Formats: sequence, C-alpha cells, structure tokens
Amino acid sequence: MQEKSILKLCKESAFAGSKAIECYKPKRARVKLGWVGHHSIVSSADFLSQASLLKVLDKHDSNSYFITEEHVKNPRFKKRLITENNLDILKTSGVYIIDELDGSSSFNIGHYEWSVSVGYVNRLVHVAGAISAPKVYGGALFSALRGNGAFIKTINGEERIKVRGYEGLKNSYVVVGPDCFLPKYPSHNRMLLQLGDLARTMNGNGSCALALCLVAAGKADALIQPVQSPWDWAAGKVILEEAGGTMKFYEMQAERIIPIDKLRPKHYDPSLRSAGFVAGNKKIVQEIMKILVR
Repeated sequence: MQEKSILKLCKESAFAGSKAIECYKPKRARVKLGWVGHHSIVSSADFLSQASLLKVLDKHDSNSYFITEEHVKNPRFKKRLITENNLDILKTSGVYIIDELDGSSSFNIGHYEWSVSVGYVNRLVHVAGAISAPKVYGGALFSALRGNGAFIKTINGEERIKVRGYEGLKNSYVVVGPDCFLPKYPSHNRMLLQLGDLARTMNGNGSCALALCLVAAGKADALIQPVQSPWDWAAGKVILEEAGGTMKFYEMQAERIIPIDKLRPKHYDPSLRSAGFVAGNKKIVQEIMKILVR
C-alpha cells in the first residue's frame, strides 16, 4: 500500500474504534494483571473498540501484521499477530501497532482522558499514526505521515500542529504519566520533586497517546513516561516528530535509567514494558533527561 493510503487507514480505523465506544458504558471492569498491578484495568469496551478497528484494517489491508494490547480470538487475525516469539518480523515487514483504549481507568469512570490509536511501522521506521480522542475539543483526530507534517481535525476543521518553542523550565507545562507516582519508580519520584520546583506547572494525564498529541499540538511542553508498551507511543511518536518534537527513550534496570540509542525489536515486545521516554521540544527533553539520568 502507498503511505498516504496507510495513513488514511490508520485514521479510519482509530476513528472507528473510538466511535464504537464513545457512548458505551462498560458493564464491569477487571484488574489486568501485569506490570502495574491493580492500577491497570480492562473492560468490554477495550474489546468492542478492538473488533471495530480490526474490521476496518482487515477490509483494506488483509496482509500486514499487527501488535495489539488485548488478545484476539479470530484465527485469521491471530496468524498475523506479532508476539514475543516473532519480533524479528518487525525488521522486514509493515506492522500496525494498536491501542484499542488508552486510558481505560479514565474511560471507565467517565473522564475525558482516553483515546484510541493506530500506528504503522515499516521495518522499524514509524511511517504513519492516528489518535482519536472523542472527548477532547469536541472530538479530535490527530494524525501524521512521515515527511508530511502533523495535523489535528476537530469540528472546526483540520489544521497543522507544532510543538512549543523552549522558554526554559520555569515557563514550562510538563505532563507526566500516572506511573511516575508509583513507589517502584524511585528515579521518577526524585525527578518529580525536582521538576515540581523548577517547572511552572506539572500535571498528570491518564492517556499516554493523548498526552503525546497535546505536546505535539503545543498544549504542553513535555511528557514523561516510565517504561511503556509499544502501543502506548507508536502512533504518537510519528505525530510528535512531524510536529517538530523529539522523543528520548530509555530502559530501566532496578533504579538505573539507561538511554536507548536506537529502538530495536525488543522494545516492541507486547509482553513487556520495555521503554520509557521523555517527549517534547528537543531542548526541554535534554534538560529533563539530565535530571532523570543521574
């Protein structure tokens, strides 16, 4: 498929997933066992969104592989699923990386901080991405195609977006993911105390993908996220970079922060949270990384 067609498909599938659950109230949510324990949940809304967006993807591209947060039962999809056992496919093929519902806790309680995202990575190059956030700006669809800029579409039309210029930490609005506050991340706990004193304002956001879009649109200066899964940032990466921003990734070993020089297949392992990051204008990312990596 041509890259413009891939972008269109990312946009259509992300929108379809969000539309399917925009007014949906899950009957119940259950704790999702894993890295952050009871802080992560999954509900019927996740699977309803997944079914809707996979239907769109399969209709127009029945060959590409994909990574998705929730399990899939359909055997036609399962044979194209990237798992921890076949990550090398990422080196040679195109892969859709899907987050059916980013910000499940926010969604479940009726808060606006949730989104649905679809990114496309070809041979480890982030080509296109779309993130649908129905409860932001009357309904927003963020998107980008490599080399063609980043955009936001709302009820008022579509416009190009760009990250804010750097005016120093004292004038910055910094967003952090909720995981930053967990005791299991002492390096981030320490950094939060320092940044709280240096930055103008610090705030949290329950959807990593949405927060990346807000930074890309100049509505925040930076986003800090401890180790995440690939679907949390795959679509947002190309949107942020096409908006003039940068992402600095890192691994975490015990209390050590280890910068990543280049993303590799292991960082897309859906069974792990492999990479954290700082995102924003290049200069503010450098400043925050100095505080974090000590």
